Amino acid sequence: MPSTPEKIAIRQLALAARARMSADDRRRAAVGAGARVLELLGALPGVVGLYVPIGDELNPRWLVETLASRGRLLALPCTPRWAAPMVFRRWAPGDPLVRGRMDVPEPRAEALMVDPDVIVVPPVAFDRRGFRIGYGGGFYDRTLPAMRARKPVAAIGIAFACQECPGVPDEPHDIPMDVVVTETEVIGRGRPMAARTAP
Repeated sequence: MPSTPEKIAIRQLALAARARMSADDRRRAAVGAGARVLELLGALPGVVGLYVPIGDELNPRWLVETLASRGRLLALPCTPRWAAPMVFRRWAPGDPLVRGRMDVPEPRAEALMVDPDVIVVPPVAFDRRGFRIGYGGGFYDRTLPAMRARKPVAAIGIAFACQECPGVPDEPHDIPMDVVVTETEVIGRGRPMAARTAP
């Protein structure tokens, strides 16, 4: 899904803002945002889909380790062939990872395939309606409708506050997140999670 010039410009601004954060600020913000996600997840049962951070993305390590210590079942995405939805496979801290199609670590092919009940999504940029800009591959925009056609799935965005933009130019294929969590707030807390399903 090619990006529009406006989306490309917003992506560049958000990436630059994220890159300006110090390592210490990123670590503190990741714990702060992770604690807010943890609070939201308390009311949502089932498997939690997470992600392996790329570059300066918010590192969910604290959240992952805390969820695992509480016995939550976790999963990570596997990069599919181009234009296909992602699949998620069971994973726990310490389980081996392999390099996927786009050189992103993912669980081995023999790991159990699961449909998460909640997916924690890392946007590059986001707005207060829950719309996001990623890296331009459209993976989450394909994956969420495919999963929601089978069962309700909540989408929780997690990002640094500096990645917020005034408005993401949304297109028909863009799927908003139910809530977005930063180190400072939960945006969209009043919206019902996992209520939207594919038509």
